[in-house]
Amino acid sequence: MAFTDNCDIFISVLDAGINRVIRHAMRQRPSMFNYATPGLRDRLDLLCKEVDPHPVVLERSNPIFQVVPHLPIALSGGYGLEYCAQLTTAEVDFSLGNVITLPPELAPPMGEQRFALHGAMCAGLGCPPDEIVDQLRPLVRPKQPVGTTTFPDKRGVEIPIPTRELICFCLDLFMVGGADFAGASGNQHLIGTLEGLELVDLAPEGLENSIECYMRLAIELGLLPRLSIPTIQIVQELMGIATLTVEPTLAPPTVANNPALEENQLKVFLDMTVGPPGPPAPPGPPAPPPLTGTVRSRTRTGPFDGIAALSEDAVMALFGAVRDEFTFSKSDSGDFGPFSASYSAEAHLENGSIDLRDDNTIHIEELDIKWDKLELCLGIDLPGFCVGGFCIIPNPFGGCILRAPEICVFEDDPDIEFCLDIGGFITSEITITVRPLTKYAVDPARTPTMNDWDALDAGIPNKWQILLDPITIDFDLIDFADTIGDLLESALEAAIDGLLGPLPGWAKDLILAFFGPIIDLVVAIIDLGDDIDEWLTDLLGVSFGLFDLLLTAIADFFSTSKPLKEFADPVQIMAASSGLIPVLIPIEFLGIRVNTDEMIVEADIGA
Repeated sequence: MAFTDNCDIFISVLDAGINRVIRHAMRQRPSMFNYATPGLRDRLDLLCKEVDPHPVVLERSNPIFQVVPHLPIALSGGYGLEYCAQLTTAEVDFSLGNVITLPPELAPPMGEQRFALHGAMCAGLGCPPDEIVDQLRPLVRPKQPVGTTTFPDKRGVEIPIPTRELICFCLDLFMVGGADFAGASGNQHLIGTLEGLELVDLAPEGLENSIECYMRLAIELGLLPRLSIPTIQIVQELMGIATLTVEPTLAPPTVANNPALEENQLKVFLDMTVGPPGPPAPPGPPAPPPLTGTVRSRTRTGPFDGIAALSEDAVMALFGAVRDEFTFSKSDSGDFGPFSASYSAEAHLENGSIDLRDDNTIHIEELDIKWDKLELCLGIDLPGFCVGGFCIIPNPFGGCILRAPEICVFEDDPDIEFCLDIGGFITSEITITVRPLTKYAVDPARTPTMNDWDALDAGIPNKWQILLDPITIDFDLIDFADTIGDLLESALEAAIDGLLGPLPGWAKDLILAFFGPIIDLVVAIIDLGDDIDEWLTDLLGVSFGLFDLLLTAIADFFSTSKPLKEFADPVQIMAASSGLIPVLIPIEFLGIRVNTDEMIVEADIGA
């Protein structure tokens, strides 16, 4: 069964892949998950759980935890305690569940079309020993005016009490829920829904229930809406080829569940419509030439962390958008002995059908090359010839009393020039077989000591590239229309008539009588013979190499010299903020393959 049997676009994410992303975020942005008072900044050994930051966090002096105010001691006049709060574990599990063991309160095992979340939270309080407490003296504050019921602000005079250790405790939080689409049409977000929550072994029961109630409200009304994923927007941006309208596939009846939580994956089914291209982007600096990549094989086994599949109809629609972006423009001139020639050509692509094949190739057939302009100009150099100058009244004593005027023709180079545009009279056809592939390109500007964050700062990330590698290209130049021979002869006649037009009638008759039909003479000089089609094909295709240039342009357009899509590696999922490094997710593998029904992109997230 194909992924896209009932949709245009299929996307799935493995729970193990999401957990890898979470671990990267926890190491690269530890201050999002760890909070502590200022006195613990230089006493990381006192934290309840050791923090394992990425080396770049330490190199760039990013904080290990976010500093929070001391915990005030009520009525003390300004004393405060050191403390920390840490989220030490965060993981997700999709039905039917093989990552998280749920507590009995959530009725394990996890049901169908459900997800589970597990978070381990630790907190510690720096409670001073008795000998330190005995040395502390109450802080004396001025009496409050009569009738005052508020306490003065003590933050500015807070005195932290030093501590040698924290009294720590840890709690396990488990949640069970589902997933759904929310939002207006065209702007749907994937959002989680909470169905059950349990804090394990917190007593007494009333305290546990109260905290669970508060946490459930905070998660449902605050956290989950902020974690919603703009699925439609992401898909549109990733395609980046044409104007796309993407909507979730109806569930049911088209698919059973959408989104679906099954087989340890979150699956999304989408329908797509390709519209006309939007307005062109304003001109910017010229894009750098694509990097040269190499094929990188997968080293991991088992399911992929992420899969995206396009149906054959979706591939055809996107192919149409790529095809419509192709244009070709070329001009050239040359001297070929008795005649000179030049051409100016413009073309675009139309039509064509897509066939996805089991041998991992895409066959594109009956792709028409429409010649918007194919103007051919000929210049012919005829042998010089003079008429007249003969003696009308001879002188009997020698010489000539009266001579006829002498007229010389064909002294220019070229003597005859004419142009004809045959673009509307021919259509070419091309058949291409391509193989999709991915390559990994390392920017040569990167030095061996440069890490991913330095490369990002310098604007030189590595890139995964999706390309189409041409295997065969067949070009069929449809026969020139019969009318082209007539057009050429008419153009010649008009050019010669224009050339001889200024001559008196007797001179024109004399030249034609002497030379015979000049049309035949011109045809003989340029050796058209009886096959004008063959002559034009030879001139444009062999002498100028126009068709080879066109094939090269098409091959480059559909080939490794122009990636269909590039993805920076690693991928930035959180931008730098307030001096903190961005959060980067390495892509260990990116592959693409096709079968008879769909094109599939598969990816693994690096450890």
